[in-house]
Amino acid sequence: MQTTVRDPGTTTRPRFVDPSESFDAIQAVTGRKWHLRIVYRLIEEGPMGFSALKETLAGVSSKMLSESLSSLEDHGLVDREIVSDQPVRVEYSLTQRGAALEPAVAELLQWDAKFGPLEGE
Repeated sequence: MQTTVRDPGTTTRPRFVDPSESFDAIQAVTGRKWHLRIVYRLIEEGPMGFSALKETLAGVSSKMLSESLSSLEDHGLVDREIVSDQPVRVEYSLTQRGAALEPAVAELLQWDAKFGPLEGE
């Protein structure tokens, strides 16, 4: 059985016709280690500069943060805006598409709080 999902302003897409394709697409966008962490920080704190964002993500290297932000930008989740020319200052924010992940991120965090990892995981 095929159901369709309607979201105002978007096209109608089949829902659960082939969940494997959907899971692959979702993983490609959010499955990298830092991607959901970056999205979460931008949800919580709003637009941030590179250094401020790096400070909130313990353990991320500048190179990995830069690559992750570029990937999120390529996927249409993050917007990069130059806010100052001298010195160059860049600010990152979520696009509408990125901000739409907020309910999913919240649900994942609630699931973890309720069920968390099994002992030994």
